Amino acid sequence: MNSLKNDIEFLFWEGVKAATPKYLSPRFWNLHSELRKELKNPKKKTYVFALGKAAFAMAVSFQESFPVNSGFILTKYDHLPSEIKSIGQMGVWKCRESSHPIPDKNTELYSREVLLELLGLDESYQLVVLLSGGGSSLFEIPEDGFDLNDIIQLSEKLLKKGLGIHEINAERKKYSAVKAGKLLKRLHPNLKVYTFAISDVLGDDPAVIASGPTYPGSEYYVMGNLSTSLSAMEVAAKSLGYKVKIISDSWGFSSEETASRLIEELLLADKYDQKQAILLGGEMVCPVKGNGKGGRNQETALRMAILSESVRINRNWMFLSCGTDGTDGPTDAAGGIVGPDTLLQMKKNGWDVNKELNDSNAYPILKDTNSLLFTGATGTNVNDLLILLLAERNL
Repeated sequence: MNSLKNDIEFLFWEGVKAATPKYLSPRFWNLHSELRKELKNPKKKTYVFALGKAAFAMAVSFQESFPVNSGFILTKYDHLPSEIKSIGQMGVWKCRESSHPIPDKNTELYSREVLLELLGLDESYQLVVLLSGGGSSLFEIPEDGFDLNDIIQLSEKLLKKGLGIHEINAERKKYSAVKAGKLLKRLHPNLKVYTFAISDVLGDDPAVIASGPTYPGSEYYVMGNLSTSLSAMEVAAKSLGYKVKIISDSWGFSSEETASRLIEELLLADKYDQKQAILLGGEMVCPVKGNGKGGRNQETALRMAILSESVRINRNWMFLSCGTDGTDGPTDAAGGIVGPDTLLQMKKNGWDVNKELNDSNAYPILKDTNSLLFTGATGTNVNDLLILLLAERNL
């Protein structure tokens, strides 16, 4: 069992690593050599606005390849190195943190701070915007007629419904003075703007990534996405001797449907003696039904543990469901890892698993059985990765 756990965590980290700016950037710039030359224009000063959970890593990576005259990093709490957070500065960069997934007073405070700087840019500059998931919450200025409390209440209501990011961001844009290209419209008309994104949106729609503050209108490029991670995981799994099946790189069903499908995949894989790896990427829909603590990945893992009670296979298996940003819902865990013995351990520890499930309370039950994965901020965000491993059959 330990070898399966080692393998499943290794594959997850390979997926995460492949989607980090450190690994994405060299490949991207090798494919865009003309754009690289254009950005090194000696006649223009470069201002960089890095926004999202991967903002710090994207900013550092960009500065390794291009001169930066000044910049602003706006990311989630605890996503900056502590020494930089304490002084709010890193060389030419102003560094700020605000709240995710619900905006707070710092969201508006720092959004207005960076907006003031952006409004001061003229045609002597070029603006580079580095976007990653989480930007919708981290960067926000209310539209006329609304205030921050309106946006907070809207965000809380939408998140509890368990809506998809397309639906959530469509509503957010109505309340915002900077989303849906509104930021771009406020800037100097002759300011050249480039946007580079790490996508946490299924289908990579630029209107949805961070709610599209510079789309339409800027030159827009997606540097990496969930497919990047799944491809890396596939290569890694094959190197470990697994037969690999990728179900989807744009999965958007409920945690309940997801767990049911993966139980079916487990039974299908059991027909073969070779060890199996089933990979899936996406963002599950998971309405909050109670007052518990957890996230969509933890709930999916708990559902897998519960459903596994009806599965009778004479070999080990393990399942992981985790967010690539290292955060699942409003918790400090990336997600959950369960196997054939997890449910029995939960019951031995006195948990009523269905009661906790119905209260959206996956976190404490998974923590009690050592079934959570804690990663901290990973420096990227390309949705969720789900891995199901089945050990080789003992003949």
